[in-house]
Amino acid sequence: MKTISKNIKKSLLIILMMFIILIIYISFSVYRYSDRWFSDPSNSRVNIDMTNPSLIPGMVLDRNMKVLVESKSRIENGQEIYYRQYSRESKYASHVIGSRQLGIGVESHFIRSLLGYDNSMLETIYQKMSDDKEKGNNVILTIDIELQKYAYDLLANEKGAILLLNPKNGEILAMVSSPAIDLQNTNNRPEGETLVNKVTQGMYPPGSIMKLVTASALLEQKGEQGPFVFNCNGQNLIDDIKINCAGTKAHGLVDLPKALELSCNGYFAQVAINLGRQGLKDMGERFGFNKDFLFNDFICGKSVLELNKNTKTEELAWSGIGQAEVLVTPLHMALLVSSIGNNGNIPEPRLLHAVQKWNGEIHYRKNTKPILKPISPQTANELKGMMVNVVEQGTGKEAYRKNLQIAGKTGTAQVGGDKLAHAWFVGLAPAENPSLAIVVLIENSGSGGKHAAPIAADLLEKATKLGY
Repeated sequence: MKTISKNIKKSLLIILMMFIILIIYISFSVYRYSDRWFSDPSNSRVNIDMTNPSLIPGMVLDRNMKVLVESKSRIENGQEIYYRQYSRESKYASHVIGSRQLGIGVESHFIRSLLGYDNSMLETIYQKMSDDKEKGNNVILTIDIELQKYAYDLLANEKGAILLLNPKNGEILAMVSSPAIDLQNTNNRPEGETLVNKVTQGMYPPGSIMKLVTASALLEQKGEQGPFVFNCNGQNLIDDIKINCAGTKAHGLVDLPKALELSCNGYFAQVAINLGRQGLKDMGERFGFNKDFLFNDFICGKSVLELNKNTKTEELAWSGIGQAEVLVTPLHMALLVSSIGNNGNIPEPRLLHAVQKWNGEIHYRKNTKPILKPISPQTANELKGMMVNVVEQGTGKEAYRKNLQIAGKTGTAQVGGDKLAHAWFVGLAPAENPSLAIVVLIENSGSGGKHAAPIAADLLEKATKLGY
């Protein structure tokens, strides 16, 4: 009998513990994912009948209070019909703005604020008593629509992505994904890649911008390995692996600064092998590779650096120069370069600047703490200096501007077959104390130095003239 009693007590204790764990898990999930669940298009609570709404969604504005989207009404068959009206400038930020129907962009992600569900109970009661139709809050974005238009025009009809942000606080100033969405045409639902915001969810091989990760790993453990010099003959045979540099050009004896300046494939392939699978993977994961970021303002794809005990040396070598199975999002690359301009700290990227209440009060979002610190301030400063040389005398010369010192890194990512490479450029400006971080990706256009670098420099110049 005593044995049975003990077993019952043990079973009850186990059940109680499991119940407590379940409650903790559910509580955490609600806290962490509630905004995403709320903004899901399938949530019937926020599906508004615009023919006769009891609650009118608020406006979407840029950081300078220019209206991008607002609720309007018209009379049809004697009945007042409400609808969302997009401004002319909204086309330049179609993926940022999105729509509730498509389930993308701030129109969907910030629906809680736009409908005023983040107001206090007293505010809600007051509105219900004072007006027959409640008004949602206005959402003020971090983007500058003038910069957004400029970035959109720079990308022209090319497929790709541009992201410009402040590396210190993560505020996004411009975010362009091409091809754009026609928000004005609600009859035809866009399909395929048009629906994808390539900045946050496009997955691409990074090419030579990955060398910043490999270089970081070398710098962070240089006390162990010491300076590394490599003799590049343009057609390098490393551990029986053929690694060619661009145009099979021989760079001769190169150290890390020179190798980054010239984007020497042989050098970084050898460094990756020296670091080993775990060494390179650890550095990548410190930068956020293989990590599911749960950002407050949008959903982001996961950059992939899959290295394990089964990874062959050849794949490791190519991973160190951004090829093989390495895949990244442009947003992640902008965060990576932001850490170099921000003393090794990666900020949380932000689209929400403030919320304007129905009564006109503006509540600005507080700055958040860095989400990762992958490298030391010393490593960040050393890399930044090398990136200045990339622009001033290396592969990024097309980004050189006389009145603005830019630190950058080019990338030319091979995609296989007879397709042209993806062109990349990541950069910082002004180099001494960066207030701007940028990534430019142009799909299947060729050299990053030739095609992406000048676009990045033009946008950085424009931003500095506007005071950013």
